[in-house]
Amino acid sequence: MATHPSKKSFACASGKNRQTGPCADGTGDWSFFDKVYCISLVNREDRRVEARAQFARVGLTAQVEFLLVEKHAVNPEQGIYESHLRCMQKGLESGAERILIFEDDVVFLRYSPRRLAELLCFMHSHPAWDVFFLGCMVRNCWKLPGLPAARIRYRSLTHAYAVTRAFAEKVIRQHPWQGIAYDDFLRDLESKRMYVAYPALAFQSDSPSDNDVYLRLDRMRRLCGGLIVLQKFDQWYHRYRWQLIALHVLLPAAAAIAALLWLVAP
Repeated sequence: MATHPSKKSFACASGKNRQTGPCADGTGDWSFFDKVYCISLVNREDRRVEARAQFARVGLTAQVEFLLVEKHAVNPEQGIYESHLRCMQKGLESGAERILIFEDDVVFLRYSPRRLAELLCFMHSHPAWDVFFLGCMVRNCWKLPGLPAARIRYRSLTHAYAVTRAFAEKVIRQHPWQGIAYDDFLRDLESKRMYVAYPALAFQSDSPSDNDVYLRLDRMRRLCGGLIVLQKFDQWYHRYRWQLIALHVLLPAAAAIAALLWLVAP
């Protein structure tokens, strides 16, 4: 992945170099995103009430436009997929360069204006991204030293993410619904231009799923403590993955050496 020249002068956290745009004063401003949408089923006013409360907590109330959709009569996965693409299409039609998309079960944790400012500064100074998640599950991640983000191989969850205009245009043009769930579509892209806030800023709540296809999985997630717990564990695991692997290798080796020493002891 090519490194944008501006990386050499990135200094959101330290403030050592003069910055412009969202990096200038260290305060987060959601207006960095030209359009902000939140997908919600028409009959889930309860979720919209909670979503509005979440948006109010982080100063997003005035900017969010709710995309109200009916549940797909035949295939809920198709309805979800096409709803995300509708948000992108609306953003493109408005002339947006950066589009932020939420689902109505988003929960903000670890938010602060400073954290938001650092994330926006990263996106502003490193334009070589297609998708930036405020939180998700990953298959792999590479923390960027000194920066508030990680490059990822995406796995699942689309409750809070931003896309660029170029990415939205490509998806609308080349990837209409083809029978693949939206999470799976993003996962199979194998893109090297996907990033996530590190640590995560937004989580998917434990509200029961409206996706009939995943009701069994939804129940299993609840048995494991819920999605927020699983997302936190996923982030923790990938942060310490290599240490855990080393520990699993070293402990059996140490046990084998101890057993051998015991056997040969006089």
